[in-house]
This record gives sequence, structure tokens and C-alpha cells, in this order.
Amino acid sequence: MNIKTLLMLLITLCSQPVWSQQAEVGHTMAVAGTESGALNTRLALRDLWVEHVFWVRSYAIANQQGERKQADTAAAEVVANAASIANSLAPLYGQPAADQLLKLLAEHWGAVKHYSDAAVAGQAQGKNTAVEALTTNAKAIANFLATANPNLPETTLVAMLSAHGGHHIAQIDQLGNRDYAAEARTWQAMREHMLVLADTLTAALVKQFPDKF
Repeated sequence: MNIKTLLMLLITLCSQPVWSQQAEVGHTMAVAGTESGALNTRLALRDLWVEHVFWVRSYAIANQQGERKQADTAAAEVVANAASIANSLAPLYGQPAADQLLKLLAEHWGAVKHYSDAAVAGQAQGKNTAVEALTTNAKAIANFLATANPNLPETTLVAMLSAHGGHHIAQIDQLGNRDYAAEARTWQAMREHMLVLADTLTAALVKQFPDKF
């Protein structure tokens, strides 16, 4: 999938109705039987996924401006956040599964970072390679999550994660072009998309493990 195709997918998905918000979602660390468990999960995973896009955006901005110390700090936070996302699933799926998800999230970040670095360096082939890696990784994460939880359709996850990758690409390109108004709109769409992804994941957790919430 080339850059143009991925961005067209993003535009198509963003023009569709937002997924219905899930009221019955929960935190993987919540105490079983508490009414607040589902809500705690929803809020916790929303925070984690929004932090992901916040720190990636921070890296992209610093990288574009040549602020290496700021970029390195943001990169470290992206990695720490990925570990938190992966480990949030350990109580339900075990540490080996969490470690596998962390590996996949690291590959996602590696592809986004590669795209940002290639964009700053003006390397078109590097950008194309990064898009290919993002596309492959989206499918791998979707397969992992769908295999772990039968309530998560793989095709749905591929579409959502591909759109997420498209947001990263659009944002980096807009920053490079100094189109800050467009980037502001992308940031809003990106954040809202993360809320939908978090809600989708947590709703599936509650459905798969009703005795834990």
C-alpha cells in the first residue's frame, strides 16, 4: 500500500460515522464485581492510547525543528507508553502475550519514527519503506488482538489500525509543509480515533472476561 492509498483509506474512514461509544468497558486491573471496573478500564486505556499519539506528535515536532534533546525525550516516552499499554493486558492474557504486544508496538513506533526521519531528510524511498512497514505491522497487531479476543474482528482492526497509521503520516507531512491548520485538524481526528480504539478494545475485554469486571 503506497502513501496515497493509505491516506485515501484514512479519509474514507474519517468520513464514516464514529463507532458507537461503549458503556460497558473495564480496567484489566479492576476488582471483579465492582460497578466502576468497566468505566475504569475505559478511562485508563483511553489515557494510554492518547498518550501514545501525544508523544509521537511531540517527537515529530521536535524532529522537524532539529531539537534532538526534545526528540530523544519524546522517543523515550513513546517506548515507556508502549510498555504500559502492553502490560495493561498482562493480568488477563499473561506476560508472554504482553511481551508479544510490546514487540508489535515497538515495530509500529519504529515505522513511524522511520517515516519522520525520512521526511526530515527528504528521502522519498525511506518514507515508502516506512509506509510498507506500518501497513504490515497494522495487520500483525490486528491478527494478534483478534486471535486473543474473538470479540475483535480482524478486518475491523486492520481498518482502524491502518487509519491510525495514516494519521501519523498525514501529521508528519503537514508539519513538514508547515500546514499547521491542517495538522491541528489531524491531531483532533487522531485523538478521537484513539478514544474509539480504546473503547473498542475495552468493550471486547469486558465481553470476553465478564467475571473480571
